[in-house]
Amino acid sequence: MDQSNSGNLSKGDIISFVALLILGVTVFFGMNFMTLGNKIPSIVVAVLLFIVMMVFVFLAAHAKAQDRNQETWKKVEYAMLGLYVLALIPCYIYSAKFFEVQLGKQEITQIVNKDIEDINNMFADYTKKCESRTNNYQTELEALLKSDEGRKQIANLLELNKNADDVKQSDIEQASESFSDYLLKGRDISALKSEKKNLIENCESNFKNWNILFIPQYVTELGEAKEKYADRLEEIYSKKKSAIEKDAPEFDTSSYVNESNIQDKFSKSSGFSVLGLIAIIILGGLGLVKWLLGEKSTVIPMKEGAATTITEDGGFTF
Repeated sequence: MDQSNSGNLSKGDIISFVALLILGVTVFFGMNFMTLGNKIPSIVVAVLLFIVMMVFVFLAAHAKAQDRNQETWKKVEYAMLGLYVLALIPCYIYSAKFFEVQLGKQEITQIVNKDIEDINNMFADYTKKCESRTNNYQTELEALLKSDEGRKQIANLLELNKNADDVKQSDIEQASESFSDYLLKGRDISALKSEKKNLIENCESNFKNWNILFIPQYVTELGEAKEKYADRLEEIYSKKKSAIEKDAPEFDTSSYVNESNIQDKFSKSSGFSVLGLIAIIILGGLGLVKWLLGEKSTVIPMKEGAATTITEDGGFTF
């Protein structure tokens, strides 16, 4: 009998530990989603919940088995069970978010692909407008090249150390190439394109493989990327403007910077979740196995009875 009890207790220890460990993992991932990849507080909260819930279960099981001061230990047992149930509330909140994101994989992937498409279209439009500006710029210079006064203006505009008569078509082509290089190959735009490329590659890789540890990080970056890139592209586009440019095409990013709800999909509370509730009931219930299978006190507490009891069922009479 002792060996059986020992075996049951050992099974209870393992089942409770594994169940609460799994629950802690779902809490971590759920909180990591809601904090958009802030892993440190997610780890801290998950570990603390796991530890305190283990303490509640094991202390409740310990109190259940006590032979002395049973009234006091019974209060401890009920208190630990009550605290255990309260600890399940934050577990439910974060676990519900974990299951919501997991079940929403297809919708989330579609939103990510749409945001990536908007960013690519924005950069493609920028390139198209810059090429149009370069062509217009070269056309204006070529028009000036046809007159002496125009060639003087070109020499002054391009800061050429030569007479007006020496200004040639090659000077215009070189100036146009330099103008195009600034808009399409300059340090600022090259750095921005490189950053965009890395972001898109990371997003495509992590969301395609559904890397749940790192996707919240890229959700944050992707959610801020469109507005950030739009501001930087407009700044670069308007930074260099020649005095002879006429009817330069306007670069408007408003059509690409539509509001993305990708961050809301992760950061907002999930509300009521049937799957989250089922998970809490199952894992929370298994976490109590240590208490359920734990030894009970073998001492029957004495109860105060009536004085007539001593004369009943075999009591002494005179």
